[in-house]
Amino acid sequence: MLFDKPAGSNAADKKVVLGQAVTRIDGPLKTTGLAPYAYERHDVSAAEQLYGYPVVSGIAKGRILSMDTTKAKAAPGVVDVITTLDMDRLGKTNFHYAYLFGGDQVEFYHQAIGVVVAETFEKARAAANLIETKYMADTSADFDFSTQGRELANQDVEPEASVGDFETAFRAAPVKLDETYTTPGQSHTMMEPHASIAEWKGGKLSLWTSNQMIEWGRQAVATILDMSPDDILLDSPYIGGGFGAKLFVRVDAVLAALAARKTGRSVKVMLPRPIIANNTAHRAGTIQKIRIGADQDGRII
Repeated sequence: MLFDKPAGSNAADKKVVLGQAVTRIDGPLKTTGLAPYAYERHDVSAAEQLYGYPVVSGIAKGRILSMDTTKAKAAPGVVDVITTLDMDRLGKTNFHYAYLFGGDQVEFYHQAIGVVVAETFEKARAAANLIETKYMADTSADFDFSTQGRELANQDVEPEASVGDFETAFRAAPVKLDETYTTPGQSHTMMEPHASIAEWKGGKLSLWTSNQMIEWGRQAVATILDMSPDDILLDSPYIGGGFGAKLFVRVDAVLAALAARKTGRSVKVMLPRPIIANNTAHRAGTIQKIRIGADQDGRII
């Protein structure tokens, strides 16, 4: 394509598009508080909704020996209690490093190990605190990554590259910088927590949730629950902040689906703020070793 003449005025120059005030379609609903976010979907099975409250691991690595749910099941308003020991490990997608539910293995702190289902949020939360869990902690787990190297996961995405003989040039450099820099991991702290409402009808699952990638989410739920994607409806019209943490299905959707299937009623589950950091994606912490050789004038060799 040859550009040998000035482009002349265009729509941007004439401010046909740029510089014009445009009312967002969802703006009035959001600013007036009428946008139906996932946990507030009173338009779906409102009369039948139960509340699920997650039970999470108190250790970061190890195995669950037992879970005593007797007191929780007898608590006021409790409809059912589901624990990770009730089933084998569920499926796992390539987007998840750890299994979301099922089995006795604990892979991270605050991992979901159960859900209490009750008539109200307060009753579900109170009963969840009555479950007694015994663990065998794995004390050999090493979380000091500063001494650990890492093989490149994908050479096509991040190939190793070198130009010239660095080691020789660095040794001969009159001025050297040899430092290690670190940045901490960062957790997304969006206003809306992760939340889902699940309902089963005729073997088909409907999930009203907060998710940034609808098709990814539908495929992930199908893999985790071992069902056809065609039998899953995933509805997420409004997201109260995601920043990447809601790109993938989280355990709120899984717990809601499991609880709804067992109770035969729609169930809503929200991840409490204190456990979100350990149950969702992060901006990864980094350890960066930098070596630079330069001459006396600061010119990099």
